[in-house]
Amino acid sequence: MTDEAGKGPPYRGYHDIGGLPGGPVACVERPFDDWQKLSEAIRGALEQKNRTVSLDEIRRVFESFGEHLYETLGFYERRAEALTILLTEKEIVTREEVLTRMDAIAASRGQRVDHAARTVEAL
Repeated sequence: MTDEAGKGPPYRGYHDIGGLPGGPVACVERPFDDWQKLSEAIRGALEQKNRTVSLDEIRRVFESFGEHLYETLGFYERRAEALTILLTEKEIVTREEVLTRMDAIAASRGQRVDHAARTVEAL
Protein backbone atom coordinates (compact mmCIF):
# COMPACT_ATOMS: atom_id res chain seq x y z
CA MET A 1 0.00 0.00 0.00
CA THR A 2 1.37 3.46 -0.86
CA ASP A 3 0.46 6.96 0.27
CA GLU A 4 -2.69 8.63 -1.08
CA ALA A 5 -0.89 9.90 -4.20
CA GLY A 6 0.43 6.43 -4.88
CA LYS A 7 3.97 7.73 -5.08
CA GLY A 8 5.25 7.80 -1.53
CA PRO A 9 6.60 5.10 0.69
CA PRO A 10 4.19 2.39 1.73
CA TYR A 11 1.58 3.49 4.26
CA ARG A 12 1.75 1.63 7.53
CA GLY A 13 -1.00 1.90 10.14
CA TYR A 14 -0.21 1.93 13.86
CA HIS A 15 -1.64 -1.58 14.05
CA ASP A 16 0.49 -2.95 11.21
CA ILE A 17 3.68 -4.07 12.93
CA GLY A 18 4.54 -7.03 10.71
CA GLY A 19 8.24 -7.03 9.86
CA LEU A 20 9.18 -4.37 12.42
CA PRO A 21 11.60 -5.13 15.24
CA GLY A 22 9.57 -5.81 18.35
CA GLY A 23 12.14 -6.64 20.98
CA PRO A 24 12.37 -9.82 22.96
CA VAL A 25 9.35 -12.07 23.21
CA ALA A 26 8.40 -13.39 26.64
CA CYS A 27 7.93 -17.12 26.18
CA VAL A 28 5.79 -17.62 29.25
CA GLU A 29 2.64 -19.63 28.95
CA ARG A 30 -0.18 -18.01 30.88
CA PRO A 31 -3.60 -19.51 31.51
CA PHE A 32 -6.58 -17.72 29.99
CA ASP A 33 -8.65 -15.59 32.33
CA ASP A 34 -12.30 -16.55 32.66
CA TRP A 35 -13.42 -13.30 30.99
CA GLN A 36 -11.15 -14.05 28.01
CA LYS A 37 -12.73 -17.48 27.59
CA LEU A 38 -16.25 -16.04 27.91
CA SER A 39 -15.55 -13.21 25.46
CA GLU A 40 -14.12 -15.59 22.87
CA ALA A 41 -17.03 -18.01 23.34
CA ILE A 42 -19.51 -15.17 22.75
CA ARG A 43 -17.58 -13.99 19.69
CA GLY A 44 -17.44 -17.51 18.29
CA ALA A 45 -21.15 -18.10 18.87
CA LEU A 46 -22.05 -14.79 17.21
CA GLU A 47 -19.84 -15.61 14.25
CA GLN A 48 -21.44 -19.02 13.81
CA LYS A 49 -25.03 -17.89 14.31
CA ASN A 50 -26.02 -16.10 11.11
CA ARG A 51 -22.59 -14.42 11.03
CA THR A 52 -23.81 -11.73 13.38
CA VAL A 53 -20.20 -10.55 13.59
CA SER A 54 -17.13 -11.55 11.63
CA LEU A 55 -13.42 -11.39 12.31
CA ASP A 56 -13.13 -8.86 9.47
CA GLU A 57 -15.56 -6.55 11.26
CA ILE A 58 -13.73 -6.96 14.55
CA ARG A 59 -10.46 -6.14 12.83
CA ARG A 60 -12.02 -3.07 11.15
CA VAL A 61 -13.17 -1.80 14.53
CA PHE A 62 -9.93 -2.23 16.41
CA GLU A 63 -7.94 -0.78 13.55
CA SER A 64 -10.07 2.35 13.96
CA PHE A 65 -9.52 2.69 17.73
CA GLY A 66 -6.75 5.22 17.30
CA GLU A 67 -3.18 4.51 18.28
CA HIS A 68 -3.48 5.37 21.98
CA LEU A 69 -6.39 3.03 22.72
CA TYR A 70 -4.95 0.33 20.48
CA GLU A 71 -1.63 0.43 22.33
CA THR A 72 -3.31 0.63 25.74
CA LEU A 73 -5.40 -2.51 25.37
CA GLY A 74 -4.14 -6.08 25.34
CA PHE A 75 -5.07 -8.56 22.61
CA TYR A 76 -8.22 -9.92 24.25
CA GLU A 77 -9.23 -6.50 25.56
CA ARG A 78 -9.10 -5.14 21.98
CA ARG A 79 -11.27 -7.99 20.76
CA ALA A 80 -13.79 -7.58 23.60
CA GLU A 81 -13.96 -3.81 23.07
CA ALA A 82 -14.39 -4.28 19.31
CA LEU A 83 -17.15 -6.82 19.92
CA THR A 84 -18.94 -4.40 22.26
CA ILE A 85 -18.72 -1.62 19.65
CA LEU A 86 -19.98 -3.91 16.88
CA LEU A 87 -22.92 -5.16 18.92
CA THR A 88 -23.75 -1.57 19.82
CA GLU A 89 -23.51 -0.46 16.15
CA LYS A 90 -25.86 -3.28 15.19
CA GLU A 91 -28.23 -2.30 18.02
CA ILE A 92 -28.09 -5.77 19.53
CA VAL A 93 -27.00 -4.51 22.96
CA THR A 94 -26.02 -1.20 24.48
CA ARG A 95 -22.65 -0.50 26.10
CA GLU A 96 -24.53 0.05 29.35
CA GLU A 97 -26.03 -3.45 29.14
CA VAL A 98 -22.58 -4.96 28.60
CA LEU A 99 -21.09 -3.05 31.55
CA THR A 100 -24.06 -3.96 33.77
CA ARG A 101 -23.64 -7.64 32.90
CA MET A 102 -19.90 -7.45 33.57
CA ASP A 103 -20.67 -5.99 37.00
CA ALA A 104 -23.20 -8.75 37.74
CA ILE A 105 -20.76 -11.51 36.78
CA ALA A 106 -18.02 -9.96 38.89
CA ALA A 107 -20.37 -9.50 41.86
CA SER A 108 -21.43 -13.16 41.66
CA ARG A 109 -17.76 -14.02 42.14
CA GLY A 110 -17.20 -11.57 44.98
CA GLN A 111 -15.40 -9.12 42.71
CA ARG A 112 -15.82 -5.56 41.50
CA VAL A 113 -14.99 -4.15 38.05
CA ASP A 114 -13.30 -0.78 37.80
CA HIS A 115 -14.26 0.11 34.23
CA ALA A 116 -12.07 3.21 34.11
CA ALA A 117 -8.96 1.34 35.20
CA ARG A 118 -10.00 -1.85 33.37
CA THR A 119 -9.31 -3.96 36.44
CA VAL A 120 -11.17 -6.51 38.53
CA GLU A 121 -10.59 -6.71 42.24
CA ALA A 122 -11.90 -8.77 45.13
CA LEU A 123 -14.56 -7.21 47.33
